[in-house]
Amino acid sequence: MAATGVTGLRFTVLGPFQAWRGENAVPLGSPQQRAVLALLLLRQGRPASVDELVDAVWDEDPPTGAVSVLRTYVSRLRAVLEPDRAKNRPPGVLVSVAGGYALHIPDGALDLTVFESRLHEARELRTQGAHRAARDLLRSALDAWKGDPLAGVPGASAEAERARLTELRLSATEIRVELDVELGGHSDVVPELITLAAAHPLRERLRLLLMLSLYRCDRQAEALAVYHDTRRILIAELGIEPGPAVRDLHRQLLAADPSLAAPRTAAEPRTAAVRPAQLPSDLTDFTGRQTETARVTAALSGTSGTAVPIAVLTGMGGAGKTVLAVHAAHAMSGHFPDGQLYVDLRGADGSPADPSAVLAGFLRALGEKDQGMPDSTVERAALYRSVLAGRRVLVVLDNARDAEQVRPLLPGSGGCAAVVTSRSALASLSGVTHVAVEVFRPQVAAALFTRILGGSRTEGERLAILRVVDLCGGHPLAVRIVASRLAVRPDWTVTDTVDQLKDERQRISELRLEGLGVEACFRLGYGELDAEQARAFRLLSLPAPGLLTLVEAAAVLGRPQEQVESLLESLIDVGMLESTARRCYRFHDLLRLFARQRAQEEESAAAREGALAGLLDLLLATARNAYSLIRPGHKVPVSLLPTEHRGVTFSDEEQAGAWGARQLDPALEFVAQIARTAPAGAADLILALDPLLMSEHRWRDVIPVARTVADAARRAGDRRAERRICYMLGGALMQTEELENAHEVTSRALELSVGTEDHTVHAMALNVAGLLARKRGYEGGGLELGLRAVAEARAAEDRSVEALAMGNVILQRVQLGQVDELLLDTALRQLDLYESLGDQQGWAYAHYRIGQVLLGLGRPAEALSRFEECLARLGPNGQSFVRCANLIRGAEAYLSLGQPQMAARFAEQAIALAREMNFERGEAHANQMLGDALDLVGHASWARACWERSLALCLRLGMTDEAARLRASLGPQVADAR
Repeated sequence: MAATGVTGLRFTVLGPFQAWRGENAVPLGSPQQRAVLALLLLRQGRPASVDELVDAVWDEDPPTGAVSVLRTYVSRLRAVLEPDRAKNRPPGVLVSVAGGYALHIPDGALDLTVFESRLHEARELRTQGAHRAARDLLRSALDAWKGDPLAGVPGASAEAERARLTELRLSATEIRVELDVELGGHSDVVPELITLAAAHPLRERLRLLLMLSLYRCDRQAEALAVYHDTRRILIAELGIEPGPAVRDLHRQLLAADPSLAAPRTAAEPRTAAVRPAQLPSDLTDFTGRQTETARVTAALSGTSGTAVPIAVLTGMGGAGKTVLAVHAAHAMSGHFPDGQLYVDLRGADGSPADPSAVLAGFLRALGEKDQGMPDSTVERAALYRSVLAGRRVLVVLDNARDAEQVRPLLPGSGGCAAVVTSRSALASLSGVTHVAVEVFRPQVAAALFTRILGGSRTEGERLAILRVVDLCGGHPLAVRIVASRLAVRPDWTVTDTVDQLKDERQRISELRLEGLGVEACFRLGYGELDAEQARAFRLLSLPAPGLLTLVEAAAVLGRPQEQVESLLESLIDVGMLESTARRCYRFHDLLRLFARQRAQEEESAAAREGALAGLLDLLLATARNAYSLIRPGHKVPVSLLPTEHRGVTFSDEEQAGAWGARQLDPALEFVAQIARTAPAGAADLILALDPLLMSEHRWRDVIPVARTVADAARRAGDRRAERRICYMLGGALMQTEELENAHEVTSRALELSVGTEDHTVHAMALNVAGLLARKRGYEGGGLELGLRAVAEARAAEDRSVEALAMGNVILQRVQLGQVDELLLDTALRQLDLYESLGDQQGWAYAHYRIGQVLLGLGRPAEALSRFEECLARLGPNGQSFVRCANLIRGAEAYLSLGQPQMAARFAEQAIALAREMNFERGEAHANQMLGDALDLVGHASWARACWERSLALCLRLGMTDEAARLRASLGPQVADAR
């Protein structure tokens, strides 16, 4: 499989079929869509033709238009596999090839390829006589299996692959069991062999191994009974006798052949006079880390050549690098019969160990005397390599500062191996296996917590435990400290600890116990930073968003991007910062709290405020750029506060929309953070995000943030900021059907904008007020306010707002039944306005309005063509809100044309889109349309279920007219339902 730039993408087929990006599951869609992806994955980079994919998805009975549906599946898969891909950039993962498709994913991203690679390597090791290493590698390979392969993937093709993979797993298990028996583990595998033999009664090799293992356990009679049972089954099922190998073993059992005795443990190689065993003790509560342990042990197993296997474990302070290194070293100690060396190199505490002194200690441990000890580091390193030559010694170099400290301490010849732990990446060490030691996932962290505290103390507190480990950020040292402290305080509950850790200002200080402390651990790394690194570490922790891009980090630090990128990479190298993707950075939660404490104590208030102001300046400039592209000709961008930063620029509105989809959550989080200190900038940033909020229908998310900004602006006496945020808040409340609150806030926006130079905001507030009046039952007043909005926008020479307000006037007249040819002319003028502005989204929106008017004029075929024109212009990634509305009205047009099947199809798509946006009004309308369509095709019970769902939504949202129509459809038994 070709490697790509897609970071963190991985797939599992050895159990439930799933995809992951980092720790997050990737939604793969319908079973048929999953089948497409599964087949491409199993091709491992080789292309699959369209015909092959169609056969895989639908077996021998593809539907009409199967190729078109397949392309839809491919398009959806591309969207979820590469969500950040620009529209003008070709796919890098699911690519088109001649006559079909292929999947290009990074090496190691598919669990099956990792399994097959380890299986192949284990077979090679076995051929070379390294039976124990082969057995251990097979165990780690088989640990990847989580159940039946390709679970959840339908079709005969998937079933055939499932059978193949199951056979592959069984073959690997058979080899591993055989190696266990060869290595003297016959008694341990008897229970497993009994189960396997019962599950696969015709598999003679399993029966043979069970007979041999039972015999070596002094259970000769049972071994003979297995033979007779095997013979009986084979004759009954297949009419054949057991094979020669089973029959030969049977004769040997009867004769008590001495060659069947368990092998004696192979004589160990000659050891040095002194066999060091310096490893610290392993932890009895060691938890998780199966994948990392397997990688380390697999790396250390490759000692048959001349090169020295080296595993380098890196991660932040307290992540558990030492614990993992010691655990893996103990697991591999049998491979290194000449001893194990261990040293703490103190790389993070400001007084790193001198390699020369470490070499002297190692040489003494290996039997060398002080009298012949060389003085120089170079000579000691040469003697050290000479003493290790021909021996099998494992060297554990813990807590290394850098590669220069490590190099003299590495063995020089094959047979030996080394494990190195460090907060630094040690990237300059060549030929090593790098193993990243991350913080624990919640379930693993909870398991460690429970093992330390004991099951009896954790009964009934599962949710509290998950909350504790979440507050610890899954940090292994923090989890261990909290659990250990609780273990010696029997009167405390886990819930008590949750309350103690909730306060971010005190959390770090709470994570301390008898010399162990998260803060002390972090201070060691912080103390090694230079002045610029320390400043960046402090200031980057201040913005509320947990993830910062390079350009955002540069804005916070007030430094050029090139300089900042080098600075941030250096922080990553020493484990004080993380990178989630290229030029994207974040802190671990606890490390960020520590950094904020440092900023509070070491940075001035002006420096802290300046860092946040720099980010606000960038975000406001970037949002302005996005607004100008999405709503060309609008006056809002020029009315925003001036910025020093030019902002991120975009090539087209799709790219701008993609930025908004990624940045809305962190931007809103940041606005909430700065609202009280910078209400003017906060209000303008929310206003600048308006088209992005509309596109994503994120009104519920913006409401609490906008309220915070409005309160701050009111307290600061900033009338400009207050009127702008009140306009945005009123519109958001209207979209979520909080009509009375919306009316109150919008009235305040109108009050504050009358007589000011903020003509565009006043016109937009009038537009919202008009829509609110209609929704609240003031029909004539709503139309009058809409017309005032059009006039105000025209006076302000803001043609974009004029077109928007004109569209809402059209909507109100349609709702009032005032539909005529003059209204159609008005709708066509709106289209001309948007076309003159070059506003593609507005142009599509205008076609939707024309379609509504045509529906009102009883011309559904023409209306449908307008709706389809709108959908085509928007494309699959266009404004979700407008797409949903088009689908609903398209369904209405199809019903008018007597095509209920097509109406149902449009309504179903609208429901899915509305649910995705949490757009309940749209979902209510779409369910009503779907019910009407299903009723017409004779599915009365399904239709009723749709109407009932729609009625429940209408009642909750206060949509009384719609609820009345639905009650009529449902009949008198629900006439009084509430």
